[in-house]
Amino acid sequence: MKFRHDINGLRAIAVIAVVLFHFNTPLLSGGFAGVDVFFAISGFLMTSIIIRGINNNNFSILSFYKARAIRIVPALLVMSVTVLLLCYFILIPLKFEQLGRHVMGSLNFMSNITYWKESGYFDTSSQTKWLLHTWSLSVEWQFYLLYPILLVLLSKIFSLNVVKKILVIMTMLGFIFSIYASYYWPSPAYYLFPTRAWEMMMGGLVFLYPINMQVSKKKYVEYSGLFFIIASYFFISKTDMWPGYLALIPVFGAALVILAANQDSIITSNKYIQKIGLWSYSIYLWHWPIVVLGRYLDIQYWAVIGIPSSVLLGFLSYTLIEKKRFELKAIFIPYLFVLLLSYIVLSHINIFYNIPKSIFKAVVTNTKTDHNGAYTWSRIRKLNKQIDFITHTKNKVLVIGDSQAGDFLNAFYDAKLTKNVEIVTRVVEADCGFFYLTPNEQESAYLQSPTIKNSTMWQNKCKKFIKHVDDGNALKDANVIILAMYWQNVNMDWIFKSIENIRKKNPNAEIYVVGGKSFNTQVSTLVYDAYRKKIDIGSYAAKNIASNNKENRVFQNKLFESKSVLAKYNYHFINMTKIMCHNDKCDVIDGDNNIFYSDRRHTTRAGTKYIGMQLNKMHIFPATIVKQM
Repeated sequence: MKFRHDINGLRAIAVIAVVLFHFNTPLLSGGFAGVDVFFAISGFLMTSIIIRGINNNNFSILSFYKARAIRIVPALLVMSVTVLLLCYFILIPLKFEQLGRHVMGSLNFMSNITYWKESGYFDTSSQTKWLLHTWSLSVEWQFYLLYPILLVLLSKIFSLNVVKKILVIMTMLGFIFSIYASYYWPSPAYYLFPTRAWEMMMGGLVFLYPINMQVSKKKYVEYSGLFFIIASYFFISKTDMWPGYLALIPVFGAALVILAANQDSIITSNKYIQKIGLWSYSIYLWHWPIVVLGRYLDIQYWAVIGIPSSVLLGFLSYTLIEKKRFELKAIFIPYLFVLLLSYIVLSHINIFYNIPKSIFKAVVTNTKTDHNGAYTWSRIRKLNKQIDFITHTKNKVLVIGDSQAGDFLNAFYDAKLTKNVEIVTRVVEADCGFFYLTPNEQESAYLQSPTIKNSTMWQNKCKKFIKHVDDGNALKDANVIILAMYWQNVNMDWIFKSIENIRKKNPNAEIYVVGGKSFNTQVSTLVYDAYRKKIDIGSYAAKNIASNNKENRVFQNKLFESKSVLAKYNYHFINMTKIMCHNDKCDVIDGDNNIFYSDRRHTTRAGTKYIGMQLNKMHIFPATIVKQM
């Protein structure tokens, strides 16, 4: 194919948007849509290569894979090994071990699945993952693997005209599925290939259905496409459901620009845009590690340094690596080496740190270790399916809340307090911030919530969660109601309004509000820091009880305690700080060095057993409510 200056310029427009967005510049709230433009470009180029090869009877799937590997892998390898070497000197073991997993996922082109399982794209924790941006490369590679096989098979069965119509139908169905999945499964919809494939196939349709137009009309079609793309950058934001129906805007815009094929455009064909376009892949590869480095070092106005650095490294990567066009055999050994290195980092992290065996397990514990995250949720989600209490001979306990309620429920079982009770749960996820408001109160609360005020998706989800609290008669029939959530300072007024509404709904139940138990830093990190500084972990943990603007435990505990005696609330407050901390020390690890936390605020099995023991020791629940086995 003859070099397309318009497509090269479109790459530049896409990568500029992504870089500006990731450096948190206030210019482009929807700059992430640049990735969708890249997808449309890839679809057009891959379709043209495959269909031309099929028509000429010289298409080879293996040769296609080889060409893609030569194009993508060398620069990715260099970036990955550079990040590994840098991070060895600056990351704690747990984070370095995680990086090993991420490098493996990136090189195997499965990182989109890895990041989907770990968290949402816009989560704060995701913004500190050094190779997060490689999820899009994984999606593209998965497209490269499957798409040529599909086209070859279809071409053997049907004529080209029929194949084209099949692809139109598949693109439409993919778009519809993407809208549905974005609403009901937002995180997998963002990361996974099935909800992104239509964007690449849309680009392919531009090749399959070209339109010959007069030169004078090309610029108008191009300008229309650029308008859609730029509009998506400015008027879409990360609070919008993505890649739902709104993703059609940048993808359709890219399709129009490609369709126009205006090689003399003053916008896409000028020499500056052309240079950025040539370097775009390498700029994309290097900009995100630079973003994370700035956040890690907490450098103010990092964009002023980071953006030019991204362009410079992109230029060097393009000049020294991409332009070389290595042979596949020259890539293979380095690829295996970096893959092996990342595996060693992932599976034998202590080779690099030499941490004493006595605390090593605690230092590298996270939510995935021993399935801690699944353990937190399994029991509360299972009981969430039950609508009403069944028995009439036991005390009826209703547990309402998020993962914190899951933790407390596990501790409740570990304390063996369940013989004389029947338990039903109602899950309300932490992002909602509150658990029981009237529809009018919810609308007011949404406006004050930084998490969901601009997210229709989350507002709808929270309405369903709160509606579920009222399902059946469990709320009215409960003798005991336990409320536990990730309490956030900004939501405290609505939390107390929720408690008041619960009390109105059930005037007679014993209500227990469970305070927060989080720290400012992941507890495994506290253990490692205490080991390095040779200080007592209990004292060190006590100094790191959550005290930030989002969750201040001292402030919240005083508030919960002061309001518990008021008639309109009338609840018992379980102060988790007093349960976990004694004599200016917090218990976060037992005598056998089993850590109690899998992150900043969720407990491990050892942690729930410890809390269960404390519930019994402190007689939190009177014998009239629960009876030990």
